[in-house]
Amino acid sequence: MSISSEIAATAALSRDSLVLLDRSSLKVVHANDAAEKHLNDAKSVIRVGTEVKQFLAFLAKNGEFISGDGVGAVRDALASISAVQQADLPAFRLSGKMFDWFCAQGPSNTIALVLRDAGKEQELATALVDHKTFIQHLIDVLPTPIYIKNIDGVITCCNRAFTELLGQKPDDVTGGKFNKISLESLSKTIADHEAPLLKKEAQVRAEITFMLGDQQRVALFAASSFKAPGGAIAGTIGSLIDVSSLKKAETEVAEATKRLTGVLASAPVGVAISSRDSGVFRFFNRTFETLLNIAEVKDPADSILLSERYRKQSLQDMDMLGQLQNVELRLRRPGMSEARWLKTSLEPLTFEGEDAVLWWASDITKQKHAARELQNKANNDELTGLANRARFMQKLDQCEVVLRGTDTPASLFILDLDGFKKLNDIKGHAAGDWVLIETAKRLKRVARRADEIARVDGDEFTLLFINKGKEAEMTEMAASILAEMSAPFIWNDEDCMISATIGFSVFNGGVSDMNEQLRRADKAMQKAKSGGAGQSRLYQRDLEPEIYQDDGES
Repeated sequence: MSISSEIAATAALSRDSLVLLDRSSLKVVHANDAAEKHLNDAKSVIRVGTEVKQFLAFLAKNGEFISGDGVGAVRDALASISAVQQADLPAFRLSGKMFDWFCAQGPSNTIALVLRDAGKEQELATALVDHKTFIQHLIDVLPTPIYIKNIDGVITCCNRAFTELLGQKPDDVTGGKFNKISLESLSKTIADHEAPLLKKEAQVRAEITFMLGDQQRVALFAASSFKAPGGAIAGTIGSLIDVSSLKKAETEVAEATKRLTGVLASAPVGVAISSRDSGVFRFFNRTFETLLNIAEVKDPADSILLSERYRKQSLQDMDMLGQLQNVELRLRRPGMSEARWLKTSLEPLTFEGEDAVLWWASDITKQKHAARELQNKANNDELTGLANRARFMQKLDQCEVVLRGTDTPASLFILDLDGFKKLNDIKGHAAGDWVLIETAKRLKRVARRADEIARVDGDEFTLLFINKGKEAEMTEMAASILAEMSAPFIWNDEDCMISATIGFSVFNGGVSDMNEQLRRADKAMQKAKSGGAGQSRLYQRDLEPEIYQDDGES
């Protein structure tokens, strides 16, 4: 005999060990997975085709029956199975596990032997007790008053916060009916709210009022249906929060906020509070209003200071760091004669129950201008406004790194004024300074394509060209500069008799040492001077035959 796949699939769902016997032969026709697992040592005698007598004989030999008489217990079990009647069979222990079992009419003309691990049932009972203890410990640590009430209205579990709310002791509350231990008005109000929860699984929330002594209290009440392990509604679990103190605290916070904003209104630094979500300023003092020039702006927001992208990043940084300090922002608003620099700090806070951002702002425009002026003095020639030697050399270093490994052409010019020392001696330094300033203007005009123009020393100027042409173009540039410099320098209606001499080097910027090219330009300039004033000279190898006598590198 065999059983259908549907019966086998159904048997596999059972958590109990299930062995099906052929009703006429009492042979095993099926054993589910649970049986093979629980009765692992007896697998050889619960295989398909094995007679139940063999299984019982195995139990008599290897098992331990509660009655102590294994032979008698097996005989009684066989009699009940053979009679095909539903009956509990003698309990036994096998491989350390305790089994309760019974026989009953099975599907498709079979007899079903159902075996349950009694130890598992005991574990479940212990787990339920532990679970109840766990729940008690869990709600005990909560500050919110919590209770669990069964369907008959008996408090089965509650925490100390709940008993203290009622002015009771824990032992006087647990096990008692709610309407007997609580205030009459309170118990009735809660019972009315809970009535639907005992009929259908649901939740309820409400604000309730009750008298506690001679004081009226307001509480936030919440409850939900509580289900038994079987799924049926077994009662309710609820909480009561006395919000009277919270409302009092809200009033105190509102008063404190009012006092705070009163103090901040007259603070010498800009202070504002903006909504975290919308960015609209909920408060700002007079200093902040003046800094941002928002006196006439309706509902000003932090978008005046921050773009949407920068605002999002700033808030993320503020959250990560706890605050965001010393953020410098440049502001140019309508009505402002010039841009203004602000140093701001941001902190998260709650304002009138809403997530907000606290702003501190101060005007650092003067400091910025002073710093910029110092920077200019450090990098620029104070007289002409051109780059000074330090900045020019720094530019060369940067270009050398950028151009390394490329075929980009580059040129370095050195220009020296002819007759400048004589001018200073005859007409004085005022005339000399004017000539230097005028030279700077002319160089900016004629060599506007230069990447850098600098006054590096006295009457010596340098120019750097990157990717502006090779020898032919740079020779034309030198000629244009000389033409510009040949125009008379008129000081107090007199010609200063100034001209210029230029030496320049043209090279491949990707493989050249800038300092070496500067030396070559100076060499060319010295050679040009030896030929007379107002000359220019391109550096070529024949200027230094002692170096290139073997026609080596250029």
